[in-house]
Amino acid sequence: PYTIIVAGDDHGVVERKLDFHGPGTVLEPSLEVSLNEAVRGLRTVVLTRSLVGMDASYYTFDPSTTVSVPIISAQGCDLTFAQHCGHGPSELNFLTVNVPSKICGAGISGSVGKNGFNDHRCAPFPSSDLETQHNPTCSVQTYQGGLSCCFDGQSLLDKDQEIPWADQYLEYQLKFRFYFEEYHPVSIDRLVPSHQNLVRLYWQTESHAGEYDIVKCLDGVPRDQCVQVISSRWKVRDMLRDCSLQKDSAECTGERSTDSKRTAGVQLIYAGPHCHAPSCLSMELYNADTGQLLCGMKPIRGKSDEVYDENGFMALPPCLWGDVSEGLQSPELLSLDTTLLSIKRNNSTLGHTGEMASWQMRGVVVPKQNSPDTKSVLLQEEPFSATRRDQLRHGAS
Repeated sequence: PYTIIVAGDDHGVVERKLDFHGPGTVLEPSLEVSLNEAVRGLRTVVLTRSLVGMDASYYTFDPSTTVSVPIISAQGCDLTFAQHCGHGPSELNFLTVNVPSKICGAGISGSVGKNGFNDHRCAPFPSSDLETQHNPTCSVQTYQGGLSCCFDGQSLLDKDQEIPWADQYLEYQLKFRFYFEEYHPVSIDRLVPSHQNLVRLYWQTESHAGEYDIVKCLDGVPRDQCVQVISSRWKVRDMLRDCSLQKDSAECTGERSTDSKRTAGVQLIYAGPHCHAPSCLSMELYNADTGQLLCGMKPIRGKSDEVYDENGFMALPPCLWGDVSEGLQSPELLSLDTTLLSIKRNNSTLGHTGEMASWQMRGVVVPKQNSPDTKSVLLQEEPFSATRRDQLRHGAS
């Protein structure tokens, strides 16, 4: 992603195009720095930049299509460019000129383990229910625990426990297996390509907190009635990122994918609900404009010693769409302005922190028939992966 780095008095302000967990490349300066000074340990930086980036490596701000941009703030351990010592999510808001706007919450701020805590992490209704329900995860004053207590290099032990591995990292290994089929483009003998790129579509029912608390139900409530429910409403376009699939981050859904003049909408191929199985009762995804249930999931408890049906384990089956000949439902076209609704239910007999309710999805961006683009928004770029739907059907977990 495009990054602005303030590197102290000697190195000034630098722009970079970061790699995934890598330093990336330094960009030509496009910023004008009018103030960069530190007073009593607090540094103030004032800078200006054109809304339109110099090229594709720079972020282009478009206030006409969005009112805010999600950003990540990070603090380095020292002036050596390496792993940072703290980070947190925030957003950059666009304000209309000559119109009174609230620019400061003037609320309480705090930190967890020396990492700043975003006291505005819970989006207002209808994007999220957490703020309305006064969920403890929304405020540093009521935060009970979860992701904000677990950063890289921190040990989750009681205060009176000594860290047995204080001077060494714990190492582990992961093994991955990838399946693929060769891609065959359109030809004389083939009217359509063999594969289409599936872009990543993601949304959190706990928008945008990243986690939330399951609050223990009141004493005396029958166990079968101890159910906590949260919901979220959003537009399909909120999941799209107008940037190149090849050159930018994994969040990108293709150039012009958010342009209603060029893009008809999205066809879902895979919808995987993410929740913590022991207390997760169900997750449902609806087309809120029609009331149609798109995907409904209830955890399945293993009942045998067979693979994928192991006793004592829970499975969260995803929803799949594809060719009718393969026994799948044909995917429906969801326009960019379709409103989606997620409903998540949890057993709240016992309370706990760090619960999640996200939708990890894959889909195809569909161009309009009368669009200047003669091919799919995605197929304008060479595919970087080839994944058949029947492989998703048998391999998803």
